[in-house]
Amino acid sequence: MLLEKAFPFMKWMKKYDKKDFFSDFVAWLTVAVILIPQSMAYAMIAWLPPIYWLYAWFLWVAVASLWWSSPQLATWPVALVSFLTMTSLMTIAKPESPEFIALAIMLAIIVGIIQLSMWIFKLGFIMNFISHSVVVWFSNAAAIIIATSQVPSLLWIKIEQHEEVFKTFYDIIINLVNTNIPTLIVWIIAIILILVFKKIHKLFPAALIVLIIWIITTYKFWLNDMWVSIIKDIPAWLPKFSLPTISLDNIHNMIWKWLIISIIWFMEAYAIAKSISTKTKQKLDVNQELIWQWLANITSWFLKWYPISWSFSRSAVNFSAWARTGMSSVFTVLFVWVALLFLTETLYYLPKAVLAWIVIVAVSWLINVKEFKHLYKMNRTDWIVAITTFAFAFIMKPDYAIFVWIILSLILFLYKTITPRINEISKEEKTQRFKNIEKYELKICPQIMFMKPERSLYFANAETILNKIQERVKSRKDNLKYLVIDFESINYCDVSAIDVLKVFIEDLKEINIEVYFSNVTWKIVTTIKHSELKFMSDEWRILEWKKEVIEKLFPLLDVKFCKWCPNKIFNECKNV
Repeated sequence: MLLEKAFPFMKWMKKYDKKDFFSDFVAWLTVAVILIPQSMAYAMIAWLPPIYWLYAWFLWVAVASLWWSSPQLATWPVALVSFLTMTSLMTIAKPESPEFIALAIMLAIIVGIIQLSMWIFKLGFIMNFISHSVVVWFSNAAAIIIATSQVPSLLWIKIEQHEEVFKTFYDIIINLVNTNIPTLIVWIIAIILILVFKKIHKLFPAALIVLIIWIITTYKFWLNDMWVSIIKDIPAWLPKFSLPTISLDNIHNMIWKWLIISIIWFMEAYAIAKSISTKTKQKLDVNQELIWQWLANITSWFLKWYPISWSFSRSAVNFSAWARTGMSSVFTVLFVWVALLFLTETLYYLPKAVLAWIVIVAVSWLINVKEFKHLYKMNRTDWIVAITTFAFAFIMKPDYAIFVWIILSLILFLYKTITPRINEISKEEKTQRFKNIEKYELKICPQIMFMKPERSLYFANAETILNKIQERVKSRKDNLKYLVIDFESINYCDVSAIDVLKVFIEDLKEINIEVYFSNVTWKIVTTIKHSELKFMSDEWRILEWKKEVIEKLFPLLDVKFCKWCPNKIFNECKNV
C-alpha cells in the first residue's frame, strides 16, 4: 500500500493491457500532430528560439506523467505562461539573446521553487481568493496581445517592441505601408488552407499539414529569395547540461514577476485539472500534481526550458482521444526525442509568417466573447473587475493588470462588507416564515420591528449598519416599542462592533425602544459576555429563535392597540 502511494503508476501498470496500449497510442498520435507547430508557436510567444519548445518536453515530463493523479493531464508550454514570460523579460534583456534565455530558464526554476513551497505548505486554498471571471478576461486580453505581437511577422514589418500594447498597435498601423507583399500572400494562403482543412474534421491536423506544405513550397521555389522570412537553422541535438549565469540585479527586478506567473500558473493549472477530473470521475490530488510540476520546472536549470504548465488544449485532446494512462505522455516524449535528433533540419524552410498565423490560431481558443454577456447578467461586480482588468492589460504593462485586479477586488470586497444590505423582515401568513417585506409585500407589526443585516459586524461596518437601522427605526410611527435584530447572517462580531452596539442600544433606549436579538451564535454570545455590554448578555435579550422572540414580547405589547391593528401577522394576534 505504501509502495503504491509512493509509486502510483504501479496501480494501473498491474492491469495495463492491449486496450490501454491502443488507447494511449491513439491519443499520442492525435496529440503528436499538433505538437510541433503549436509548441514552436508558443516558444515564439515567449520570444525564445523555436527549438525551446523541444527542450521543454524532455525527460521529466515523461517521468512526471507516471505520477500524475489524472492520466489525461498534459504538461506543455502554454500560451498564457509563454505570454507572461515574454512580458516579464522584455524590459530586462533583448529577445532571443543569451541573457534573455538565461532569465527565462531562471524563471522556470523559481516558479518550480514556488510550486514546491505551495506543496509543502498546502496552499491549495489560495484558489478560493481568485475569481475565475478575471482569469477569463485576462486570458482574452492576453490572446489579443499575443496575436498583435505576431502581426510584424505576418506582414514582415519592423516595429519597436513596447511594454504598453497600445503603442504597439500604433506602430503597426503607421507601418502598414511597409508590408511585404510576398509575405502577405504566404499567410493569406495559409489562412485559406487552414480553414479548408478544418472543415474535413475537428481533429484533422490542419496546422501540421499547412506547415508541411509551406516547407516544401519554400524549398522547391526558393521563396526565401523573394524576401519571405524563414526559420533557418535549428540545432539538431539534445540540450547540453549547463548552469545559466544571471546578474543579481536582474534577479531582484524579477521577484514580483515570478510571483505573478506562479499565481496565473496555479489558476490555469487548477482549472484544467479540475475540469478533466470532473469528466473522468477520477479523484484529483493537487498536492501530488505539484510534486512533479515543481520538479519538472526545477530541472529546467540543467535542460534549458522556460516555465511549463498543464495545457488545457492538449489535455482536452488527450481526454477526447481516450488516453487511459500516463503512457500516452511517455509516447509523446519519445516522439520529441526523435524530433530533436532527426526532424529539426526539415523546419529550416518554414516561413515565419505561417508560424505566426499558427500562433494566432493556437491562442484563438482563449477568446470568449460569450463570457462577457454571461458575466454581465450573472454578477455586475465581477463584470466590472473583469472588464477593468481586460482594459488595463492594454493601457499599461499586461502583468500590471493583475495588480489592478487585486486592488479593485479588495476595494469592491470592502465596499460590499462596509455597505451591506439590511432587510426589514416580517412573517408571511402562508409559509409562516420571516421574509423581506419589500420583496414579498408583507404586512408588519406596528409595535415590533425585525431587522436582518446581511453581513458580519466588525470595526469597518458596524457604525454604518447600526446607523441605517436607527434611521429605519426613527422613520416608524410612535407605536414602535421593540426592535429585534436577527443575527442569522452574522457569524462574526469583533470588540469594536460590540462597543458601537452598546452606544446604539443606549440611544434607542432614550426614545423608549428596547432592543432584542435572535439567532446569535455561541461565539458571539461569548464575546459579548466578556465585554462591558451587560445589557445584551442577559439571556432575556438574546433569544434563539424568532418564534421565541414573539412568545416573549407579545405579552408586553399594548393590547388595546393590538385589538384595532388590521395586520394580524402573528398567530397570537388572533386571540386578542
